[in-house]
Amino acid sequence: MRSISFSDQTLLTPAARSAGFRQKLEAARKLDHLGLNAVEMPRLTDQEADMLLMRSLCGTVKRGALACQTGLTVDSVARAWDAVKNAAQPRLIVNMPLTAAQLEYICHLKPPKALERIGELVAAAKKLCDDVEFVCGDITRAELPYALDAVKAALNAGAGRITLEDAAGLSLPEEIAALVKAAREAAGPDVVISVRCGNELGMAISCAAAALQAGADEIKTAYNDETSLSAAGMARLLRARGADLGLESALDITRVDRTAGELEALLTAAPGRVIPAGAAPKGNGLSAEATGEALVKAIRDLGYDLDEDDMSHAKEAVERESRGRALSRAELEAIVLAAVRQVPPTYRLKNYLVNSGNTITPSAHVTLDKRGEALTGLCAGDGPIDAAFRAIEQIIGRHFEMDDFQIAAVTQNREAMGDALVKLRHGGKVYAGKGISSDIIGAAIRAYLNALNKIAYEEKN
Repeated sequence: MRSISFSDQTLLTPAARSAGFRQKLEAARKLDHLGLNAVEMPRLTDQEADMLLMRSLCGTVKRGALACQTGLTVDSVARAWDAVKNAAQPRLIVNMPLTAAQLEYICHLKPPKALERIGELVAAAKKLCDDVEFVCGDITRAELPYALDAVKAALNAGAGRITLEDAAGLSLPEEIAALVKAAREAAGPDVVISVRCGNELGMAISCAAAALQAGADEIKTAYNDETSLSAAGMARLLRARGADLGLESALDITRVDRTAGELEALLTAAPGRVIPAGAAPKGNGLSAEATGEALVKAIRDLGYDLDEDDMSHAKEAVERESRGRALSRAELEAIVLAAVRQVPPTYRLKNYLVNSGNTITPSAHVTLDKRGEALTGLCAGDGPIDAAFRAIEQIIGRHFEMDDFQIAAVTQNREAMGDALVKLRHGGKVYAGKGISSDIIGAAIRAYLNALNKIAYEEKN
């Protein structure tokens, strides 16, 4: 029998990201009792709050590794290590996309330079932590020779674990199996090969089985996330066919289903409830008709004691983004957080128009208001969001290095709001901006402007 392991990514899911501090700690505690190889955490964004959470998790996750993702800079590696170093089994995860488009857009790197960056980041992580993992982001859509070069660069720098990520979830089982065999040949027998199977086609469990038969050592799973491989599904596979496949695991398959129900109640059930029309919620959501005092009470019931200016910003943002529909607790809280963390705006978004398609070059027409003056930019880009950012840079006449860019859904439904994070580097400092909108491009633009306004405010003062 061959022993395989599981690494859990539940705390990386949108539902977990919008959960409270205590909910995340309790979720991690429940996960740690399952016999997992690791519980994974996302990269640090809100430095103070995330650092407090990670240090608390160091005392909660004891049976498996506590893994923290780094960013794309050496400084971010040091910050991640500072957060996770007191864990019983600390692990650092370096995640780099391998498709040319994502390298250009997210990392602002050409493929050859990206290989150098992979080596730098993994080497920096290895100096601090013995257990370093490299994630081949979106490898199923990358050129295989380049992907294998990236694997070798990570291994040469000290990585002991390689994860193959099917971010799109469009791969077939035989394609995943071939990829695992190629990675194993490049990495050798002593390196741990892990696979994250997306579930866009509903074939994640089949892809995982094929990966294990091809020699993968570990599978990434998550609870209550339709886009990821279900831990409950893997437990069913081991119960039904584990002996036939010659596989065994330390995963406590008798507790998996019960833990799934507990995590659903903990992370998704309470935030998703919506109150009846016209009533003010008690931290559970906001009805479509709630305005005025009901809206103020809903915000206060979330635990936010805002001054008059912040409350005005929050109400304006909620009314703008709700568009007359009910909001879940998670959506309401995300909008409030994005609104109250702003400085007095130098630039305000008036309107934007984006054209994109598979037969045209994406372009964006953006109009900003700067103290009553309408400023317009028109630019093409590699994608609609890139075009919008370039249009803003055209308006302000400046270019800022993008340190990070993330987009996530606040909730899991068709009308889910997009939560965007943009980090701009200027003068040796990083300025973070968040944006919320039911239009993902609008969320990205608002996040960029939020960060830009922080730069403008600091320069002015």
